[in-house]
Amino acid sequence: MISHVLRTLSAAALLAAPLALTATPAQAVTSCTVNGRVVSGATVNGTTGSDYISCGALAPGDTVNGLGGSDYIVINGPVAGTVDGGAGGDSVTAVAGTTASGRVLGGDGGDSLFVGPNAGTVDGGPGADFCRVASGNPPVNC
Repeated sequence: MISHVLRTLSAAALLAAPLALTATPAQAVTSCTVNGRVVSGATVNGTTGSDYISCGALAPGDTVNGLGGSDYIVINGPVAGTVDGGAGGDSVTAVAGTTASGRVLGGDGGDSLFVGPNAGTVDGGPGADFCRVASGNPPVNC
């Protein structure tokens, strides 16, 4: 009886192991700080006031939102997700640029966007914006 139970449990474990190996990991923004506080997750939000947000690379599907206020956002790795300054006069810098799926958006207000090589979208949005990309796709609404 015991050997039958052990064989059944072993067989169940062998069937469950491949399921655990094929699970899709959750997206997470790495190395982000919002006003000096470490934050992680697929979506990182600032506050309704002025913020300083600093992150590493953004994977596809990851989003950083400045929300309201005059935000200062720095992304040090490639942007494959979305950075949105939100309402207010924001400064957004994407040092390593964007991939084809990457988007750097100023949002409402007079924004300054500085992007390395741009394979994606750089859009100042409504307002009088200043945008500079090192190379690649030209910015719009700037």
